Amino acid sequence: MLVREIMTAPAVNIHAEAALDEAITLLASKRITLLPVVDDADHLVGVISEIDVLRRAVEPDARARASRLPDSPPLPVHITEIMTTDPVTTTEGVDVADLVDVFITTSIKSIPVVRGQRLVGIVSRSDIIRALWRSDEELHDDLVSVFADYGQQTWSIDVEHGVVTVRGTGSARDRDVAVAIARSVLGVRRVRVEGQE
Repeated sequence: MLVREIMTAPAVNIHAEAALDEAITLLASKRITLLPVVDDADHLVGVISEIDVLRRAVEPDARARASRLPDSPPLPVHITEIMTTDPVTTTEGVDVADLVDVFITTSIKSIPVVRGQRLVGIVSRSDIIRALWRSDEELHDDLVSVFADYGQQTWSIDVEHGVVTVRGTGSARDRDVAVAIARSVLGVRRVRVEGQE
């Protein structure tokens, strides 16, 4: 599964000169966790996340404290005051499995997708989950179609809970090709090949 197959494009984004209130409104109304920040040429210059906002915009409530609170620093006005300027990015041709490692080992929930410096989309953990959520029947139909496109109709294909079993005879190379074709179909979770040379 490649990033271009599951990314959200175009990505909701915000201009670098926008006010923090506008960013908070977009994060809340669109129910997203990260906003790419772009310049006039749609080049990615940073991101503003829920964490960036929470770090600076939420004040302690004096009602929950027994002691007097210190004076607060001024509230940021523009997103450039709190945005992350060197975000993790990806490109359209990256294997989604590589992004899963990033999502697992960091607190990142969404990653901007760029072509050069230009923002072309965004991919999130929930995009990956949605891609995995397909019926076995739908996967089977897509697999049969893709195998036919590659002239590989001799293989028998079964799907159960997103796990694909490909059966047939062929060389080790033929089996490798069958696995590669099956893995290219969006929603396939695992591939097994049963057959002989």
